[in-house]
Amino acid sequence: MSEDIYLIDGSAFIYRAFHAISALTNRDGMPTNAVFGFASMVRRLIKERQPVCLAVAFDSRGPVFRHQLYDEYKATRPEMPEALAGQIPYIKELVKALGLVSFEEQGVEADDLIASAVNRLADSGSRIVIVSGDKDLLQLVGDRVTMWDPMSDKVMDRAAVRDKYHVDPEVLLHCFALIGDSSDNIPGVPGIGPKTAGKLVKQYGSLEQLYERLDEMKSSKMKQSLIEHRDAAFLSRDLIRLKSDCVVPDEPAGYRLGEPDNGRLKVLYTKLGFTNLLKEVDNAAPIATDGFRLVRDRQSLDELAAILAEASLLAIDTETTSLNTRRAELVGISLSCGLPQCWYIPLGHRDEAGELVAGQLLPNEVREVLEPYLTSAELPKIGHNLKYDYAVLAQASDVSLAGPLIDTMIAAYLTEPARRSLKLDDLCREIDIKMTSYEQVTGGDKRDDAFAYVPVEAAGTYSCEDVHGTLALWERLQPRLAEKDMLRLFHEIEMPLVPILAHMEVAGIKVDPQRLDDLAEEFREKLAAREEEIYRLAGHPFNISSPQQLGVVLFEELGLPHGRKTKTGYSTDAGVLEKLAQQHEMPALIVDYRNLAKLLSTYIEKLKLLIDEKTGRIHTSFNQTVTTTGRLSSSNPNLQNIPIRGEEGGRIREAFVAETGTVFLFADYSQIDLRVLAHYSQDQALLAAFRRGDDIHNRTAAEIFGVSPLFITPDMRRVAKSINFGIVYGMSSFGLANQLRISRTEAQKFIDRYFDLYSGVQQFMHDIVEQAKRDGYVSTLLNRRRYLPEIKASDKARREFAERAAINTPIQGTAADIIKLAMLRVDELLQGRPGRCRMLLQIHDELVFEVDETQCGALQEDIRRCMEQALPLDVPLVVNMQQGHSLAK
Repeated sequence: MSEDIYLIDGSAFIYRAFHAISALTNRDGMPTNAVFGFASMVRRLIKERQPVCLAVAFDSRGPVFRHQLYDEYKATRPEMPEALAGQIPYIKELVKALGLVSFEEQGVEADDLIASAVNRLADSGSRIVIVSGDKDLLQLVGDRVTMWDPMSDKVMDRAAVRDKYHVDPEVLLHCFALIGDSSDNIPGVPGIGPKTAGKLVKQYGSLEQLYERLDEMKSSKMKQSLIEHRDAAFLSRDLIRLKSDCVVPDEPAGYRLGEPDNGRLKVLYTKLGFTNLLKEVDNAAPIATDGFRLVRDRQSLDELAAILAEASLLAIDTETTSLNTRRAELVGISLSCGLPQCWYIPLGHRDEAGELVAGQLLPNEVREVLEPYLTSAELPKIGHNLKYDYAVLAQASDVSLAGPLIDTMIAAYLTEPARRSLKLDDLCREIDIKMTSYEQVTGGDKRDDAFAYVPVEAAGTYSCEDVHGTLALWERLQPRLAEKDMLRLFHEIEMPLVPILAHMEVAGIKVDPQRLDDLAEEFREKLAAREEEIYRLAGHPFNISSPQQLGVVLFEELGLPHGRKTKTGYSTDAGVLEKLAQQHEMPALIVDYRNLAKLLSTYIEKLKLLIDEKTGRIHTSFNQTVTTTGRLSSSNPNLQNIPIRGEEGGRIREAFVAETGTVFLFADYSQIDLRVLAHYSQDQALLAAFRRGDDIHNRTAAEIFGVSPLFITPDMRRVAKSINFGIVYGMSSFGLANQLRISRTEAQKFIDRYFDLYSGVQQFMHDIVEQAKRDGYVSTLLNRRRYLPEIKASDKARREFAERAAINTPIQGTAADIIKLAMLRVDELLQGRPGRCRMLLQIHDELVFEVDETQCGALQEDIRRCMEQALPLDVPLVVNMQQGHSLAK
């Protein structure tokens, strides 16, 4: 343990942390980057240096004594950003909770408190480490005092100060007086920098002696500046001189590091959303295992069945050999009908030789006993990420969970859609339940099927904890859903969607590997041709993928106009290249090259690797808990992001093909966002247009351009379409100007004309923002909420982002709810239909089905009717239907 006393310049590190860490917020939208950076620095110091004594000094609020000496002291510094000011109380609470001594005194700064501590401890014999990057504190460096900057890991001792400033720390104050400090608005003497100041102080010894012997100096601009700015030099020294008589402890014991208060830290870290830090101060208690039972023989299984027969709720969790549901084999199942009793049924545990261990029931025997309860339409099933368990049981045991489903992951998401972690372990930690981690139970085994080699007893405890934690979590989440009036959304939309999505994932979509191979070869040839042409224009080969090398070619060799040069070179992003393409042919070729390279690597080559060997299809995962608006997302791979624009995008979509004898049926909501906007805004012109079945983009174009609908050009319609959809997303004149490549003035005129036409839309936008400011959230027609704490932020960028979200979320969120309702209605329609007819994909406002060619015509109108009647609005919902043998239609 070190005997050093560490004195942290708290205020300086708060600012440095704030600017060093990019925007970071908690789930309420509150900025947390400064707190996190400060916490990281302090924790690193404690871990690496293991100090016995540690204190933090803070600046006081308001003017300090230096302002009495000089009104302009720090006058040029901007006010503390609101995003930082709001974090200061949490940093001070963090310091207290960590058990650190802290100092703050009205009218003085953190530097003065540190100087006072160094002065008081001078005779203690202790070594002192000043933790800061502030050069003013280098005045305090001495034989037993050093300064350490943990951000650069640089230590400044007496020798380092002398090497940098050419004087000893004791006279550094005189150097600084001559240099001044522009950041604090300390004048110094103009024209004198660190090197000159060091020479002068080394020669004359002090400021007084310099001025006493000024006549000895030859005439020069420097001498004249010294004469003219004598008062400023001495004022600067008074401003930079550190006050050393503040009230601080004069014994090392007064700086001793205390014990952290884990309770306070837990509350703080939970509030701030520091999930990883929360794990370190966990006050959560392990679950008592008294109620856990292993089911390893038929008698125990029959006893469990008798209990299940009386159950009113069944929690379930599967343990498997893979996260991929199509490859996963069951290792065990845990069940619970109510706390604290939980059961674990081992099925596939193996020894290191790969042989099944003794004392496990046969899977078919277990299935025969459990299936009536798992498939019971009356018995509710509860799990965390229940879609996984549903798919595993369907794939591995041909058992489909039935009855009301309850997923605590989705419940947690609905109550707090912006939260970072929905992991069971993290959610349980917040209700003081400590779970055994997967890494702990597997001992860090990295094999995909590691759980199969976990001893049965340990696996049983781990798996029973999962169902126990899930039930405990539901007890907390159910009343929260009721309080927020979300139970209908949860039980009638999100939960019935779980099995539908599971079946869609199992179904997958067929991909033609030969077509992908042909495309890959074609794209490589195109890339080689583009590369050769780019080299010809440049006059030599270079790394086209290197922004630095490309910048040199474009801006230095070809002399094209560029923006400001940074440490890493010139910007060569898409926006820059598109502007340059009007002046030279190379930038357009670079854009084309990049697009081709991205399509090849991201889609063509990657898709080939993702084709399932058994099914010949690609199986995505649909996520209900990712977006803040409620829209479904797709991952591994993202099939909602398949390129649609351009010839190359269409070629890639052609690789997704229907099975022989079937055809793809596409059902796409027409302008659903605008129809929802009409319903919300009650704008009479918009309502009337949709009720008449007008082409809304043509109508908008006719009004804003002041021409007959008969004379609308494609460009006019494109402008109107950009405005119609841009308004939904809160687009500004700046955004519209960039999108249409017109002036902001012209863009604003278009927007003004739009609001003249649809005044109800403008009123809706104003009203919804005001409601968000009042309530702190907005909601969809089905009461899905999105919280917007930054709606009242003084920071303009953050506030305007929240305002755009307030406008967009009810519209996009309601559209998401509508298509989910449509999926439920269509699924009911397809149940029991003869032949192949299944839902494959949901891509934004479109559903994709694979159906027998012979049935497509009859089915088409039924699907359209289900979707158009999904949710009654004040305007009709319209669904466009298409058929095709590939996703290119």
